[in-house]
Amino acid sequence: MAIYDLKCDDCGHDFEIFVTGFLTEADKQCPQCESRKVSQKFYSSFGIGGSYSGSGGGGGCAPSGSPFG
Repeated sequence: MAIYDLKCDDCGHDFEIFVTGFLTEADKQCPQCESRKVSQKFYSSFGIGGSYSGSGGGGGCAPSGSPFG
């Protein structure tokens, strides 16, 4: 199940939809004005300055024998 953040291009309404699988054009409909002119909003998991704001995983470990380790 995926959550998509969308915005209606006609009325400006921001909303989320829950779909199983990928978002299709048939899924894109504003619940407020029923327009099909909807844009997907994109968010980054990086904060200002490019630093990761989440927790866990990733790390900065180079493989052993690497010139970067």
